[in-house]
Amino acid sequence: MPKKTLYWLFGAVVLLALGFYAFSKWTEAREKVSLWTLVPDNAVFVVETNNAPRFIDHLQQSDLWATISEMPYVLRLDDQISLLDSLSSGRVQLRRFLTKKNVLVSLHVLGRTEQELIYYVPVNTVAEHRYIRTLVEHMVKTGEYRIENRDYQGYQITDIIDKNNKDNLSYFSFHNNLVISPSTVLVEEIIRKINRGQLESPAKDYKSTNYLSQNDVYANVFINFQHLPDLLGIFLKKDMQDDVNLLSSLCRNSMLELKLDNNRLFLNGFSNPETVEGSLYSRLQGHAAKPFKLREILPTRAAVVLHMGLNQMGVLRPATAESSFVDTLSNSFNGELGLCYLEAYDTKTSPEKILFAQASNPAYTQSLLNRLQPGRTAGTEEKHGKNTIRLLTARELPQQLFGDLFKGFEQTYYTTLGDYILFTDDVQTMRALLTDVEAGKVWSKSEALQPLLNESQQEDNVGLFINTANAWNLLLRAMSPQQQASLLRNSAIIKKFNFLSVQFSAAEKQYYTSIVLRHQVESSIKAAIAREGIWQVETFDLGKGLITQPFLTQYPVDNSDEVVLQDSSLVLYGVGAAKQAKRNWTDTLFSKVMGPVHQLPYGADKRLKYFFATANRIYCIDKNGQDVDNFPFTLGDTLRLQRLTVFDYDKNGNYKLAVDDNLGNVFILDMQGNLQPGWGPMRLDGRLAAPPQHVKVNGRNVLLMVQENGLVNAFGTQGESYPGFPINLNASIRSGLFPKIGISFRRSSFTTVTQSGEIITFDLTGEIVNRQQLLRPDRRSTFQLVPEAGGKSFIIARSDPGRLALFEQDGKLLLDRRFVTSSPKEVQYFHFGGDRKLYVVRETGPKKAYLFDVQTQPLGQDAITTAYPVSVQYNEVKNQYTVFSTDKGVLQKTVVQGRD
Repeated sequence: MPKKTLYWLFGAVVLLALGFYAFSKWTEAREKVSLWTLVPDNAVFVVETNNAPRFIDHLQQSDLWATISEMPYVLRLDDQISLLDSLSSGRVQLRRFLTKKNVLVSLHVLGRTEQELIYYVPVNTVAEHRYIRTLVEHMVKTGEYRIENRDYQGYQITDIIDKNNKDNLSYFSFHNNLVISPSTVLVEEIIRKINRGQLESPAKDYKSTNYLSQNDVYANVFINFQHLPDLLGIFLKKDMQDDVNLLSSLCRNSMLELKLDNNRLFLNGFSNPETVEGSLYSRLQGHAAKPFKLREILPTRAAVVLHMGLNQMGVLRPATAESSFVDTLSNSFNGELGLCYLEAYDTKTSPEKILFAQASNPAYTQSLLNRLQPGRTAGTEEKHGKNTIRLLTARELPQQLFGDLFKGFEQTYYTTLGDYILFTDDVQTMRALLTDVEAGKVWSKSEALQPLLNESQQEDNVGLFINTANAWNLLLRAMSPQQQASLLRNSAIIKKFNFLSVQFSAAEKQYYTSIVLRHQVESSIKAAIAREGIWQVETFDLGKGLITQPFLTQYPVDNSDEVVLQDSSLVLYGVGAAKQAKRNWTDTLFSKVMGPVHQLPYGADKRLKYFFATANRIYCIDKNGQDVDNFPFTLGDTLRLQRLTVFDYDKNGNYKLAVDDNLGNVFILDMQGNLQPGWGPMRLDGRLAAPPQHVKVNGRNVLLMVQENGLVNAFGTQGESYPGFPINLNASIRSGLFPKIGISFRRSSFTTVTQSGEIITFDLTGEIVNRQQLLRPDRRSTFQLVPEAGGKSFIIARSDPGRLALFEQDGKLLLDRRFVTSSPKEVQYFHFGGDRKLYVVRETGPKKAYLFDVQTQPLGQDAITTAYPVSVQYNEVKNQYTVFSTDKGVLQKTVVQGRD
């Protein structure tokens, strides 16, 4: 055969081989591959959307967008998209490229401190390939990026490196799909998965589930609970890891649909249980979901609530070989189990917690609990209204009964409320809870919480509820030190997502799963009010000059909001505080009301009555302004009373009325007007600096009285002094005491601030445990402790000539501001939960009140004219403060829009 013919034959074979190779590669590239099969098995979350631009469009029209658009990640992404669009050629932009395209994003944990994303993007046409290639070429031409190509196990990886900050973006192509990630480690992991031939989806359990066929669904969201603890471990302290592991072991994975409303994100779908031995599911298997009735007694101060529904609660305990008394006690509980953490006012102290456990027969369960401590020694039992609070000294009793999730109770106080046994580790927490329930300050009666309760599942097996504003200090406390700074930097953004609920309810062999993330409500009306700052709603002219501050009350007829105040002709008014103010009742007195107007249920009808004092009398009047039988009580014509204080030692309506005069005499009477032994009067050698205070410690009532001359007294109910008292603080005082009640006199502390700026803390044995001098820049500087209206925290006010400074409890400066005049300043402090704090500073000379928010920034452009301190209500739904003030003969009602 001629050589020439041989060469042509060889060339034809080579061309055929090359053609076949090219055809096979082209065929392989066109072969459809599910993007899900490329996702590594360690993905924590996988999100699939079939039209990202449509989702962004809807998001931008919602209340969520104003907050989401401020997130650092979104800001960076927006910059990157703008850059890509500017570099693209022709009319093709990223938005058009992604329209009607199925795209995946997966989240992975790298090591112990990092997490990163992978993007999976199909490239379907020649034009789309050209778009990608042109983008890369133009990025190189800018001179800001360096492109490096390298081979890894038969695939070409392209690394795009920012020359300025060395940030990296790596990608490779597989079957006309781009895999892109800032992490080269994750890109290489996917290539290894391909080469192993292990193209299996981590969501293979849901291969027939696709919510994207529904018009109102924007994404499929896959959650891998087996790797969720790794992600949370980046953010949370190590001591929480065991709890996270146990809760995450309820389910193996979930596939949820993502829906978007104006201010809510909904994730709904089904989860597969985690069937390994020792998982939470292994304990809850076969238990039906329980109705969420606990909302009727959950306090509005709740920050984090873990709710569980069980047929029998003993299953939560570790299995034991033999039955014990604790097993019997634990199994007497069934239904709902709720662990509630209350709002904390700083990050240094452990949060208050309450455990609610439902019992099928509360009386039987209570009898079992009492067997743990049959003796009723002093301090182990006290009455609080209709409830009896008992102390059980068994260590970590809730943990013994319900497992490790419920540890942290060194001692346990318990009481019964309906079908529920309530446990706390602090008696003051229990008292405050019972008071909140009685006052209706619970979830089911909160207007702000109604939307969440209506949208969440009405029954569940496991539910987690987080009120972000209330939980902020708890989140900071639980966060690892490395992540706290990031959390603080983004606090304004995070707090706007004000409520999260996650619930699982048994549904055949799966759990129906619902996640709701709520954002605070925005509106054009709120924005308009916010621009105006202060919006005066209404004035009500009473005709004559007003001589008291407005006192907030409720009209007993219909429990509507009301304001009580007195005019210069000594007429006392009850004025409806609704939009159209009206006089509900009047009462003509003989002298000025001294101190506050209290409102308490009293009498045979148990309706609200008004209690107050004048210069020498104590009054109780009804809804018509008429004196209740036996009232008023006259104490003497020459007395000059300062105020009335009401004590209810056992919270059972057996009130004691305490009044003190300008000479330091203290009278205490019962509701029949009888002076109590030791208080007829108690003669102190100086005027009181603040109202008398009552606390109960270890079952013993203590009446604390601080005199302006620095003496502090502690009395029993019969006027007997407690050992160690009085103590002399050797300083002038114009403040009361801030209590922190412990389990004993030694562990109960009280803090006050002297006029010279010394913070003094002492215990109930009379020992001063701490003295700290605040900076006093001027010899004329004076200090005062200012408790918030609810008594949960306090601030310190320092008055300098023409200037005022406010400090937090730990001494951190809040505000330092010069005012118009050097006249005395009056400070009021209101805290309505979370960041809803309001500081009111009133200049007594010009009679102007200035309002400041939690950041101590002025609220509104104008001051409020007022002759006396103000009263404030807060509307959580609208984020508005309603301020009641008096100017001459006019009652003013002013609405102030809080900042978001």
